[in-house]
Amino acid sequence: MLCLYQETLSVRNYQPASLKKNLQHARRFLEWTDPNNPSEITPAKVEDYFIHLQANGSSPKTIKNHRSSVKVFCDFLCNRGMLKDNPVRHVPSRELPEEVPVFLPDNEVQQVYRIAAEQGITAEVTLALNTGLRMEEMRRLKWADIDLEQRQILVRKSKGKRPRTVPINERLMKCLLMQRELYGHLVYVFPGGTGKRGNRNKWTLPRMRGLDWWARTAFKKIQEEIPTLRDMPKGRTGRGWHSLRHTFATRVARAQIDIFKLKDWLGHKKVETTLRYVHLARQYDADIELI
Repeated sequence: MLCLYQETLSVRNYQPASLKKNLQHARRFLEWTDPNNPSEITPAKVEDYFIHLQANGSSPKTIKNHRSSVKVFCDFLCNRGMLKDNPVRHVPSRELPEEVPVFLPDNEVQQVYRIAAEQGITAEVTLALNTGLRMEEMRRLKWADIDLEQRQILVRKSKGKRPRTVPINERLMKCLLMQRELYGHLVYVFPGGTGKRGNRNKWTLPRMRGLDWWARTAFKKIQEEIPTLRDMPKGRTGRGWHSLRHTFATRVARAQIDIFKLKDWLGHKKVETTLRYVHLARQYDADIELI
């Protein structure tokens, strides 16, 4: 059943990380209920599953992610005639308080650049801090998507499902020129490699670098040494590469660059999503003294 479910997710153009997470959540849900009798899944069982997750320490955010995955899985069961109605629709969704995006102060940004140089990931970190690209967008970036003459990057496959362009500043330009000297003959800006111990930096294959390298290996040292990230609870959203996206957005807002430009650069559908960075970037307002 899960193999067929995986095939249906694949044709929906899910990102690899999202597809993997949906499958993991569906498998875990099935194992908790009864994998042999999916037709017996009821709203009460679904709600009991969420209670079970909470009792075992899952955060409200994690439970909400599971709810989304289970809903998609139950839609699949309905489409295949194994369920008459999607039970998740009858379980109220828990509203979450909006999390404040975690961003790095200027002194920690300089620390990140230092660690990146030591770890051999200067190009990856410079791209993240100067464009706000998501991890998966960086991973998929091809040389064909970079126009150094027009100084812009085309992000073809984004979370919002719409392509966008992001400008290249001087710092990133220098970094990309160096990266092109090393890997310009390969398809991807950050190509893959054998990945064996001792030669992680020998990227020679014309394919994307592995997801595990991006999600675990590459950012580990930064998470260990940067106070803002080190002090965050494990599993907290924005502790990895996404913290550099938040940092980029906050620095753009602080520079008082047009909010609609930032919205387009980040690939947000709604300007309301972008506005939270404006609130974070606000400085002391002398008008408060008028009270």
